Order: sequence, then C-alpha cells, then structure tokens
Amino acid sequence: MNFDIKPASDYPLPDLVQWLNLSFEDYHVPIRFDLSQFLTMLRKDNLDLSSSRVLLADGEPSGIALIARRGWASRLAAMGIFKELRGKGAGSWLVEMLIQEARQRNDREMHLEVIATNGPAVHLYEKFGFQIVRKLISLIRKDAHEESRGELREMDLREAGRLILQHGLPDLPWQLSGETIALLNPPARAYRHEQTCIVISNPDVEHVVIWSLLVGSGDDESLAVEALKNVIANHPGKVWHVPALLPEELGIPFERAGFQREELSQRQMRLGL
Repeated sequence: MNFDIKPASDYPLPDLVQWLNLSFEDYHVPIRFDLSQFLTMLRKDNLDLSSSRVLLADGEPSGIALIARRGWASRLAAMGIFKELRGKGAGSWLVEMLIQEARQRNDREMHLEVIATNGPAVHLYEKFGFQIVRKLISLIRKDAHEESRGELREMDLREAGRLILQHGLPDLPWQLSGETIALLNPPARAYRHEQTCIVISNPDVEHVVIWSLLVGSGDDESLAVEALKNVIANHPGKVWHVPALLPEELGIPFERAGFQREELSQRQMRLGL
C-alpha cells in the first residue's frame, strides 16, 4: 500500500468534516463534528488547513491530521485513520511526515492531547519523542444551585484572555490558553468576582462548559471556590462541565465546590523540535 499526503486546503470543507468523522469511527469516546462545529474549531484553535494533511492510501482519502499553528508552536489538533487501515502502519507513517514538515517550517515545539486509555496512541507518540506534560481531568456538577456570594461583573472575553496570558500557567493546554479564550465570542461569557476570572460557554442552555477559572493574584483556592459558587448561583439548575483539558493540579477548587471527577482523562504531550 502506497501512502501520500495532500494539504487539507485542497479539499472542500464538507469533505474534510466527513473524513474527520470517518477517522474517529469506533473511537474510545464518541466524536462527531458537523460543519458549524468544524468552522468554530477552525477559527478558535487557529487551525491551518494549508499545514493540515489528508492521508491518501493508494490515492484514496484514508485519514486526516489537523494542524493548528501559533508563532513557533504547532499542535496536532486531531488525527485519525479510517478504521479499515488501522494497524497497518498508516498512523506511524503520518506522524513521521507531520513532524518532518513541522521541522521544515522551523517550528520549535509540537503539542497534542490524547485520551489516557488509548494506549496504542500514547505509545505511538512516545515512539516519536513526545513527552507527557501532565494529566488532564474532566469534572461535572449536576442540577447545581448555590446562594449568591457577591457581585459578579461581566467582562470582555478578550480581557479574560489577556489575564490568562498574564497570570495563568505558561503551558496550559492549547484550548485553554489565553490566545484561545480571547477568540471566544458571545454567547460565551467571562466574569470577574473579586480577584477571580471565570469563562463559561452559553449559560442559557442546560449544559454549560467552564473553560477557565483564574485567580489573578496569588493562589487562593477559597477565592476560586467562591467564584464558582457565585457563577452557579447566577445560573441555577444547570449541568456544569469541565472538559478533559483541565490540568489535574488545578482541580481542587472545583472539587471543593461540589464537582465530581469523571472517568475520562487525557495526557497533554509535547515534542521539542
């Protein structure tokens, strides 16, 4: 079988969405995109379709790799192989090509996240030199109610992104970085509560995602807990989700605020180029 790659920018967006879904068929967790979700990811995560690749096997589309880029860093935002080709060396071949191209672009580092229970994928990336940075966890709190705990002031999402860049961890996962948060648009919202900043998805629907929780000065967990409870008080009865992107070391305030860990976790990985 002969492998080749072509830029994703050579293909219509609906085809890319279709191949992305085929690449994650029977994956460890259900993953399915529609065109609207793909366009949002394209903008928010700085996906570069000219650097992303469609895998061809004997001339036929058989997989896809989406590459995001910022400055000297790139991220393997998604990579999958059609299920009939898995276990035949296509994944290893594609990862090697992607690393070669990153070096040719003079990237200095490449990032990715991988489901922790996906042992073959973790092993594949480790084989090519990726190192585990940390464990990323997910949490949930259902039908949440709290009493109001002070003023909650809405702020510009761009300002929230700036604060995260200034005060957040320097190696946050790509999707939680200040650059990404600054590119969110309403109905996502950002709030200030005393010295704390919190960023959430649309609070007018049943399921709400917490994208960021930042204490602007120092490391006062009690302030973070108060901010969480205050946001919940302002949007009662919701199901609150923290996606499997939260650095494990940042999970304590959520657990103190009544959130429960979920089974799904990931490994954040990095390759120096």
